[in-house]
Amino acid sequence: MITVVMGSFGVGKTHWIQQQLKESQDNNFYYYSPKTNTFPLDGAFLQSIHQDLSIVDVQSPQDLIELSQKNHIYLEVPEYVDYAPIKDLFEKLNAQVIAIVSPTENQDKWKSLVNKIIINQTITIKPHLQNFSDLQIHRANLTKEVLDFSSLETFWQELTLGAYGDILRAKGIFNIMDGQCIYGEYLQNSYSPDFYPLNLPLSLEGRPTHFSGLEIIGFNLDKKAMADTLGDFCLDDSAVYFYQQQVKQSLTSNTA
Repeated sequence: MITVVMGSFGVGKTHWIQQQLKESQDNNFYYYSPKTNTFPLDGAFLQSIHQDLSIVDVQSPQDLIELSQKNHIYLEVPEYVDYAPIKDLFEKLNAQVIAIVSPTENQDKWKSLVNKIIINQTITIKPHLQNFSDLQIHRANLTKEVLDFSSLETFWQELTLGAYGDILRAKGIFNIMDGQCIYGEYLQNSYSPDFYPLNLPLSLEGRPTHFSGLEIIGFNLDKKAMADTLGDFCLDDSAVYFYQQQVKQSLTSNTA
């Protein structure tokens, strides 16, 4: 079975998939999102919560068909993929196609593409931010980087208050100096901007190898300023080692 999940920026596609995985008694799930293999932010987030979830990068529709014969695949379509050419593909795959929409969004464009429209009542997107064709995307791959948490908090607050542009949505996975991997997400008027730890082992030996990164979507983004600020609080090797030793000593003291 293949469930295709579509929708505009910030409507909660990944969170909807997470909820379906949580409610299911089956552990045999796969996740695929086209054109995201080099920046698998949503897949990494889902897998940190549901460790049995398999992330795949298929090469052809036939691969999907064969995989779906014995497994349930959630296929999340990124907002920047042109929907029209893939409509026939979804029919060929015999997929259930769902669109997640905001309460204020015009649903007309989805009616010819999907089998079902689900309204996410928990989000609010300002009308002037619904012209998705004019949005900018900024991505920063932070894999192996370790960040100073207090500086990250300051940056995140500045970001959500508009210091780097008019932000519709921001989300990221970050490695911080105490070895934790944390997740942060912001959507104007909707999600709490707070960080919370992901269910991943502490990284206390060298630099972390799992994916981490930041994605920001909005208007008039000052990408250079964001990149410069992030670079300022990425820790060097000696600082990473220092903090890791402190955490190890603390853990040893607590278990003694």
